[in-house]
Amino acid sequence: MSKEESKKTLIREKALEILTRPEYKTGIQWADLIKVVENELPGILKNNFPASLSTWPNEEPEKVARPYRGLFILKENLEYLEKIETKDKQQDNIPQKYLEKDLYEPAKDYLLGKGECDYAVVVGGNTFKDKWATPDVLGTIRGSSDALYKSPIELVAVEIKDPEYKPVEALGQAMAYKLFAHRTWLILPQEDNKYEAERLKGIAIINNIGLITFTGSKDDFHWEIINRPATGNPDPQEVDKILTTLKEKNKQSYLELFKQEK
Repeated sequence: MSKEESKKTLIREKALEILTRPEYKTGIQWADLIKVVENELPGILKNNFPASLSTWPNEEPEKVARPYRGLFILKENLEYLEKIETKDKQQDNIPQKYLEKDLYEPAKDYLLGKGECDYAVVVGGNTFKDKWATPDVLGTIRGSSDALYKSPIELVAVEIKDPEYKPVEALGQAMAYKLFAHRTWLILPQEDNKYEAERLKGIAIINNIGLITFTGSKDDFHWEIINRPATGNPDPQEVDKILTTLKEKNKQSYLELFKQEK
C-alpha cells in the first residue's frame, strides 16, 4: 500500500468512526465532517481530507451513503433517517395550533429582550400595500441618548413565517426589505431536516440576513438566534418612503418607534 493510499485509509477509518457516534445518527454535512476529521488527525495535511472523502460514498457504498447533496451518513442509519423524515412529514399535516399573527408580539418582545432593537412595533397586514415592503415587525436602533457620539438611527425589518411557509418566498421578502432596512431578520419554524436547515442558514449568511428559528405553540414559543444580520446601506429614498407611509397610516406606531411626544 502506497503512502497516499495509507493516508486515505486512515482518514476514511476515522470518518467512519465519527459517523458511528450518536450525535451523527441522522448524518453530518460534508464541510462539518471534514472539520471534525481534520481536528482528530492533526498530523495529516489538510488537502488530503477532501480528496480522500469526496468519492467515499461511491467507492464504499456498503459503508456510507450520501442521500442528499452534502450529507454523509452510515449506510445502516439510512432507514432511521427515513423514519425521522416520514414522522416530520406526518407532523406537518397536523392542523396548526396557532396562526402566523400569534407570533408577531412574542417575536417582537424577544428581539427587544435580546437588545436587537431599541424600539419595535408590529406592522404586518397590508400597511404599505405591498407584501414585499411590509415586514411583520419594524424596529429601530437608536443608541444611548447619553453617548457623546450619536450614531444614525437604524431601521430593522423582521419577516416571520409559520410552518406553512415557502422558503423561496420567505427569503425573497427578507431580501426585499434590505432596500429600506439597515438590518433584516427572518424568523422561521425550526427545520428538522439538517440539510434544509444548513441550506437556509447558508443563504441567510451570504445575504447578511439574520436568522431565528422557533419551536413551541401559542403562548409558549421558544426562540434561537442562528446568525445575526450585518448592517447594510439601504436606499435613503426607500427609508423615507417607508417611514412617511407609516406615519400617515399608523401614527401611533411611528411615534412608538421614535419615542416622540404624542
